[in-house]
Amino acid sequence: MTNSYTERKRLMATMYLKDGEAVRSREDHTIIGQAIELARIYNDSGIDRIMLWDISPTKEGHDTTLKVIREINRVLEVSSYAFGWTSSIRDIREYLFSGCRRVILSSSDPELPSILEECQRRFRSERLALALEDVDIIFKKRAEIEELYHDIYVFKQEILESLVNMTNIPFYAMIESLELEEYARILRIPSCVGVGGPLLNERATDIMTLKHQLFEQGLLVLLNDSTMSWSQFKCDSEGLISVIAQDYVTKEVLTFGVMNEEAFLLTMEKGKMHYYNRQTKEVYMHGASNENFQYVKSIFLDCHKQALLAKVSQIGVACHTGNYSCFSTEIVKKDYAEKNTVRLLENIYNVITNRKKHPREGSYTNFLLEHGINEMVRKVQSETMEIVLSAKDKDTESLRTELSDLLYYLMVLMSNYDITWDDITNELSQRK
Repeated sequence: MTNSYTERKRLMATMYLKDGEAVRSREDHTIIGQAIELARIYNDSGIDRIMLWDISPTKEGHDTTLKVIREINRVLEVSSYAFGWTSSIRDIREYLFSGCRRVILSSSDPELPSILEECQRRFRSERLALALEDVDIIFKKRAEIEELYHDIYVFKQEILESLVNMTNIPFYAMIESLELEEYARILRIPSCVGVGGPLLNERATDIMTLKHQLFEQGLLVLLNDSTMSWSQFKCDSEGLISVIAQDYVTKEVLTFGVMNEEAFLLTMEKGKMHYYNRQTKEVYMHGASNENFQYVKSIFLDCHKQALLAKVSQIGVACHTGNYSCFSTEIVKKDYAEKNTVRLLENIYNVITNRKKHPREGSYTNFLLEHGINEMVRKVQSETMEIVLSAKDKDTESLRTELSDLLYYLMVLMSNYDITWDDITNELSQRK
């Protein structure tokens, strides 16, 4: 365990997943919406962590939930923590392979002692956390816990009180309250590094506003802290600065507008783009009328300090016309080869998946897919050997060609198993 009491406190939302559906709670299994969309809202809203609690009662339901967890992790940037089906090494591995940052094991699970040694051998401590069901285990196995687990989670009030009174071990508290003051009280405990509960799970909760309220009470939380003040910007004669909003993934330009100081400060506080309307002389939140919000990921100032570039996560479409971008009217076009790495790889992968769904006569991709896994892995193996030989011969031209061929065959293999580039980048992003 490496948590420091000086670190900023984390807020964690919990998604209860039953048979692949997002439900209200462990006890209330009312479906509350699309799991993927709910995860995306949490991701953009300012939540720092998401617990994916698998409450599926059957193995079939658990398998369905695993597929949904994989889809959820494709859209998440914040870390996800899996909890629920964790009685075997296979269960733990499946959660991790689905993109979860950590798996939370239950101290009351009767199967836990039998898999601990294997867990220690297979998984790094940063991939495992412990849900504490009995405070006595801290005193009996504290050294083992500190070595094997990265985090501790406490779900019961009585255990929380005992833990605080008897030890200073860092922990996350999962509480049942809807009152902000209760969350603040728990977060004031020096050894508490984060908190979760129903207030944070509600879609209606403005997480960034809540964070500012906690900050005003003297609690260190993760906020959108600007490194520059408004007075440092070179505004126009009306006290306004130009703002361009850009899709933070595709880099597509979405909107152009202006901000006054109030709009800028609200953007920083709420984490959603606000603009100033020159005609009405009013500040407005983008998407306030239709929930097509622009969640801020980062903001840059140009070299003259006269314009801002906001990289955002766009919900729905950005333009009032129904187009994704306000810049949709093409007036000049020149043919060019796509050189954007992300778009190029995505485009090739999409062509492969399209061939999978809609076979085309004479297509080499369809030939590989029809001949199955043996042909695919044979080509991967063959191209890998060619790469080795080219590298040893220091033939960079051949190496470039063989690497390109290997990427193609790997994408065919990925498509065969429904593995996307998002899955790959999600896995790589966790290898820090």
